[in-house]
Amino acid sequence: MHSVRTAVRAALEETQRFGVVAEGAPGTVTDIVRWSRPDVLVISHAAESEALHTLLRLHGPDAGGQRRPEPAGRRRTPASVVLADRLTGHGTRHLLRHGAAGILRRDTAAVHLPWAVAAVAQGSLALDPCLTEPVKNAYVRPAHPHQERAPAEALVSALTPRERDVLALVGDGLPNREIASALNLSTDTVKDHLRRIYTKLGADTRLHAARIAWQAGVGTTRLTEMQVAEWV
Repeated sequence: MHSVRTAVRAALEETQRFGVVAEGAPGTVTDIVRWSRPDVLVISHAAESEALHTLLRLHGPDAGGQRRPEPAGRRRTPASVVLADRLTGHGTRHLLRHGAAGILRRDTAAVHLPWAVAAVAQGSLALDPCLTEPVKNAYVRPAHPHQERAPAEALVSALTPRERDVLALVGDGLPNREIASALNLSTDTVKDHLRRIYTKLGADTRLHAARIAWQAGVGTTRLTEMQVAEWV
């Protein structure tokens, strides 16, 4: 465990972009978060199931792949990056459902942590390269796109125009900060829109919402045309 912590600290501090404010055993995660208030939390376990238990202690059983809103005056729960020795589709789904924003293998984490931490800190999702092919198969390459378009369009039809704009940019892979800039909104407003979008779409994760956007054909072309018309 000590060697893993050392490797994580070295990988992050070598970039000179991040500072490690605290470290400790998994059982102390809630106390560490409470007093150190990090932006990103790196959780390292041998097994996915152990990491899931830590996420449940941190986020609660109903995180739904989203960071829960904090009471007024308190800082948000940090984005969580999970490291595990072996990653499976089943385990990945549960980790995402219960609050993980990033998932990496421990043996190659030192290579991927810098970009993964930067991504989740901005509201994006960071997955180990070993997970990209299953994600493509499940989300990018549906077996029968014409059969999935109509149900997706029905879900999207329940969104307001502004929620559709936000969803379009989620589908394009933009993090919250860039969505806020593109739509001239605050990041808090973007998060509020996303919570409502997830509820209306029945989406468990950001990736699930993006998949529905792709299936429904929601994209930035429509958004750009709409904005130009408004500005003219």
